[in-house]
Amino acid sequence: MRPDMVYQFPIWAVGLSLSLLAMIGTILLELGVRKFVSAAFRRQHNDITAAIFSIIGVTYAVLLAFVAMLAWNGFNSAKAASHMEAGLVMDVAEVADGLAEPVKASLIDDMKRYTESVIAVEWPAQAKGHVERVGDKFLGDAQRLVASLKPTDQATANLQSLLLETLTRLRDARQARLMAAEPTVPGIVWFVVIVGGAITIAFGSFLGAPSVGMHLSMGCLLAVSGVLVLVLIIALSNPFRGDFRVSTAPFDYVLSRFEGSH
Repeated sequence: MRPDMVYQFPIWAVGLSLSLLAMIGTILLELGVRKFVSAAFRRQHNDITAAIFSIIGVTYAVLLAFVAMLAWNGFNSAKAASHMEAGLVMDVAEVADGLAEPVKASLIDDMKRYTESVIAVEWPAQAKGHVERVGDKFLGDAQRLVASLKPTDQATANLQSLLLETLTRLRDARQARLMAAEPTVPGIVWFVVIVGGAITIAFGSFLGAPSVGMHLSMGCLLAVSGVLVLVLIIALSNPFRGDFRVSTAPFDYVLSRFEGSH
């Protein structure tokens, strides 16, 4: 099973499954430690064990916070890039409104087709974990059309210059959005997070508690708390996948403006 298959299921189902697995693993680990190391022996070393456990726990908490912030920043960057790209599409259309026909109609049509391709083709592809570049054709057509203009007055020359600048910014925003579609958390970080969590839970099993039920409950709660942060990281690390992916709302608005103007 590929790791990215978690995005094919509802996030609540992923969180529930991982929580159950974490609790089962914690219980089995604790019972296994109790079988080989007596509770009385562990209680004799509780002071030093607790001191080391607190260091491990704080270190892992800092790691989780760092990874969660990395995923959160990546998600926000993807959202910002999408809004910027949609806004620049509208800017091109508004500037093109000052041109004469048929250039005006052709340029606005290119922007409309570009918006439709982003919504209908590129966004579903991003939701499946790969990138489509269907919109490149329409941006290329718009770029060539604007570059081929032969201004006969200063006003048209200014519009051409502004359009070329806006199209360049649109390409940059598009590239930022496509780059944001890539996972923001590298594989090595996932490995460290998962192994670090397992080590933290395992070390907690070496604490000696008089009550088996209390120890198991504390261990399970610790495991579930780590899983909840892990689920948050999963949800945010691929901004265009899963239940909480970046939506096409800004492009939907731009498309509605195009359709409303005709």
